[in-house]
Amino acid sequence: MKHQARQRGFGLVELMIGMVISMIILAAASEVLLSSLTSNRDSIRMARLDQELRQVMTMISRDARRATIWDPAIDVARLSMSVPIVLSGTSGTVTVTSSGDLGEVGAKAAGATLIYVSGGTVYRATINSYDSGTDTFSVTVTGTAWPATEAPAGTWSILRPAMAITTDAVAGTPGNCLMFAYDTNADGTYGTGEFFGYRYDATDDAVEIRTSGAFSNSCASGGTWQNLTDDLSVEITAFTVTENSPAAVVASGLNVAVREFTISISGRLIADPTVQRTLQETVRIRNEQMS
Repeated sequence: MKHQARQRGFGLVELMIGMVISMIILAAASEVLLSSLTSNRDSIRMARLDQELRQVMTMISRDARRATIWDPAIDVARLSMSVPIVLSGTSGTVTVTSSGDLGEVGAKAAGATLIYVSGGTVYRATINSYDSGTDTFSVTVTGTAWPATEAPAGTWSILRPAMAITTDAVAGTPGNCLMFAYDTNADGTYGTGEFFGYRYDATDDAVEIRTSGAFSNSCASGGTWQNLTDDLSVEITAFTVTENSPAAVVASGLNVAVREFTISISGRLIADPTVQRTLQETVRIRNEQMS
């Protein structure tokens, strides 16, 4: 007679050991998963804050680099290198004519400085106005009288109207605001709507942008200001603008001022204040100031 094969399974002890091992593995896997989820959450929050600050820094640095853009600059360079100009006198208020077309610069030059370089000396005149009927400038000679009434091509030029870039103070804190202008509509002048600024708003803990208004060196008043950062999700803890421009240099009788600013923005998430970030960038103004 054949005996049926004896079947064996797991005993109670073996089952308990297996359950314990499984629980240990599940606990370890849960810990890894929790750690991964926490890390991903922190990465997402940091990326959210970093994106907000970087967008603001990009806007500020881009605008600051092109500050004091003056549309007629290209026409001035072409005209001054190709034609001479003639003055009706060497001092006082005189008329400037040219064999070329001064109308290429025209009324855009009002307020700018006409210069003439001769023998290493720079002679200056302030441009008062442009007469389209006669294609002439009215200028007032400043300082030393010009040595001659004719300025050959390549010896004269026009310097853009002076426009300051300032780091004003808000609420008594110096350097938490940047004010500047540039010629957005290419009409050669700095008018209403072309004066911009960025400042720190301690009430909303945000960075603000000046969207309209006439020129004002004061960040505390004037113009329309709007929050640039999202004050519902990000708290700006610090916004500073530090000027570190080198001293102006004298080249060929002209004062050349290179302007450079360091911008720093610090912020944190309102939902998790432990998530903090600071960005800093040094910006050189492309349009050097000459006088």
